[in-house]
Amino acid sequence: MKQGQIDSAIRRALNIFDKWNDATGVFQKHTGYYYEIKSVIEDAVHCGAQEALGIHKKLKDEPPS
Repeated sequence: MKQGQIDSAIRRALNIFDKWNDATGVFQKHTGYYYEIKSVIEDAVHCGAQEALGIHKKLKDEPPS
């Protein structure tokens, strides 16, 4: 998997989140919670890509196991 594919998947996931958030108003934009949930979504994309490739590499925000 190429970095461009990961970047594209992240953009797609964040666009889906922004559309949902615009409709629901759950997270006020440009706040700490807004950026935190976006970070969680990015981590989820990386986890999915790793799973698809059959690898496991600790993410920078992942706590020690």
